[in-house]
Amino acid sequence: MSRLTLKARYSIICSAFLAFALIITGIISYTLPAARHAHAAPVQRMFNHFLATHYNDDGQYDDNSGPGSLISGPAQEQYYDRAYPHSAISYNQSINAYNAFQVVSRQPMVTQGQSWHLVGPTTGTVPGAVTYTGRGTVVSGRITVITIANNCDQNLCRVWVGAAGGGIWETDNALAPVPNWRASSNGLASNAIGSIALDPNDASGATLYAGTGEANGSSDSEAGVGLFKSTNFGKNWRLLPGSVAAAKDRSIGAIAVDPTNPNHIFIGTDVARHGASSVNGGRFTPPDAPQVGLYESTDGGATFKLVFSKTSDPVNPGSPNGSDFFRGGITRIAFYTNGPGAARQQLYFSMSDYGLFRESANGTFEQVFASAGGGTVANSGGARTEFALAPDGGKLRIYVGDTDGNTADLYRVDDANVPATRLTDGSKNAGWLKLSNSIKGTPGFAAYNYCNPQCSYDMPIASPPGHPDTVWIGGSMQYSEIFTANPPSNGRAVQRSTDAGVSFTDMTDDMQSPPQGMHPDQHAIAFAPGNPDIAFLGSDGGLVRTSGGFSDASGGCASRGLTGADLTDCQSWLKAVPTQIFSLNSGLATVQFQSLAINPQHPKTDLIGGSQDNGTWSYNQKPTSAGSNWFESVGGDGGQSLIDTGNPNIRMHTYYGPNGDVNFKGSDPTGWDFIADPLANSKESASFYIPLIAAPGVSGTMFTGLEHVWRTNDSGGPRAYLDQHCNELTGDFKSTCGDWVPLGSDSLTSTTFGTDKGGPGSYVVALSQAHSN
Repeated sequence: MSRLTLKARYSIICSAFLAFALIITGIISYTLPAARHAHAAPVQRMFNHFLATHYNDDGQYDDNSGPGSLISGPAQEQYYDRAYPHSAISYNQSINAYNAFQVVSRQPMVTQGQSWHLVGPTTGTVPGAVTYTGRGTVVSGRITVITIANNCDQNLCRVWVGAAGGGIWETDNALAPVPNWRASSNGLASNAIGSIALDPNDASGATLYAGTGEANGSSDSEAGVGLFKSTNFGKNWRLLPGSVAAAKDRSIGAIAVDPTNPNHIFIGTDVARHGASSVNGGRFTPPDAPQVGLYESTDGGATFKLVFSKTSDPVNPGSPNGSDFFRGGITRIAFYTNGPGAARQQLYFSMSDYGLFRESANGTFEQVFASAGGGTVANSGGARTEFALAPDGGKLRIYVGDTDGNTADLYRVDDANVPATRLTDGSKNAGWLKLSNSIKGTPGFAAYNYCNPQCSYDMPIASPPGHPDTVWIGGSMQYSEIFTANPPSNGRAVQRSTDAGVSFTDMTDDMQSPPQGMHPDQHAIAFAPGNPDIAFLGSDGGLVRTSGGFSDASGGCASRGLTGADLTDCQSWLKAVPTQIFSLNSGLATVQFQSLAINPQHPKTDLIGGSQDNGTWSYNQKPTSAGSNWFESVGGDGGQSLIDTGNPNIRMHTYYGPNGDVNFKGSDPTGWDFIADPLANSKESASFYIPLIAAPGVSGTMFTGLEHVWRTNDSGGPRAYLDQHCNELTGDFKSTCGDWVPLGSDSLTSTTFGTDKGGPGSYVVALSQAHSN
């Protein structure tokens, strides 16, 4: 599940009515089945109750995703502190911070052993009790791009991946069950990566380009600092100076190098922002950020020129987030060799809210597919178009995925080498075949709304070179199809077609017992050269690879209690699932932490922390039986966390919104009890990640914030009661879970505490308590 946008914040000190010195930083506004094997139900019998019953309601807590958000007075205090003397964090400030870090790292006190060192996780172990399938695995952080060398076999298969917050990583043995990864970010001034491209003119494969800034349209999609180049397989990078004016304070979501001229480079830029964090605030586009669109260089990156753009969202200075979203951003660029003997390279690119475009014979650009978004500001936050070129002899087949932010559809044209007017008139796409169908039981139902309600965040589509009838699509897990008594699929987070998109099979789980499953949110798909069945897939949970073999699991559909169209769909979707899926995440240190909490009795050796879409993690200096110091203790979105000051066996964490658990058994994955009913039932507005702190000197006393500050004096409730009724794996949930109570008669958004408090819809985003109290 993704985080979408951020809101403003400010600080107030609570009055005496709270009866303690509690500092509140920031108030913000915003309007199962039987045991599992490959043929049985897709979710293990004892799976997290909250995740199984709240899989589609995180949208109500998205961070300031709409233009109606409020800003009041010093609502962005901490963000402004970092941006000072400017109103928004600028490119120069980001570069200066990077340069300062480089200087500090070379100081004598650092080189003599006083420097930071990596604690991990380098191997992100997930126990079977935490996964939805019941099989343990290894995960890493959000992967945004996968690039594979042209020469790839069992002896040498070089792969680069870019992470949303972990830079670039490279391996030479990507086809091994456990690849050896190396950080490949030396010289990069940003760890937020949006794109990586090989130079097709370099037969050795040593020349690469990396676009910084993430283009996935989430609140924590960090802006970049330009385009970088490497000539030694990614060991070192240097900034291409001409890219700064084109891409500063933006993301570079797409790169393409002309296959006939290494100095001819295109980049596509998208909306992204500096300064986002798990504590809501920031997220504002600087006023001098360049226009998003398609940029071209003819001198190897010394200069770039904007060659195509459409109307994009202006920044609204009266909004906490600027109210500028993704309209006009370039999501993908690809060259097509058009004509015998590579006579001419034709450029294709997709643009959010507008559709698919290509270079025309006279050097201008023309639309060949019109997005359902229609180029309107109303659809700017959700509309997106993605495509895959699939040359078929002298014809050019193209697959297009498109959404207006509500429903996604899949389209195909079998030969795009025709006048653009035969393909679209700018609103209707008469030359395209619609492959998706909203009716269950039809072949096209697999492609209907395939990326679910968050296509602007995860919507990959890919066709392996030389196999135009094969197309893979990905997106968000179809949760309603697995968290049900009669599941018709394994989740369909990724699907594969071998009949030109007419029908699809479900790639989400493999045939092992219990199966290896894929992460719910998918971003990137790439193929091993020469084998269209070996796919690499990047998601919020890192990187996996299919074995290349497929097996028929449709015989298990009859045992799922399905009838009619659901049975028809199941038998179609499971007739060719991956024989095996390999997690390739061991050694990838890219998990994106949102919070850390230390054991006050053992601060160096025991801690927990929430992470973006990979749950809450536990670290202990003593390795687990699997050989790792880290393991994921509870899944879902990992927000804030704490360890009780008096009894370190008592721990808390939050999911998204006003939801969270307590654990009286340390970090034992089986010990988490839900305690958030009073918070959720209050209907108060809440941050995506609500604040959570423990009283410094009083065991069992914890605080959180919605419109009020809320308190519990007994860790959320009596242990025996919570273990019986509210345990995430075994509870009956027949009674109220949690005993939080609000403090004070007025919510903290009331004008009682000042006219700048935001009013209805505002909420607390951070808390701290004076140790003297």
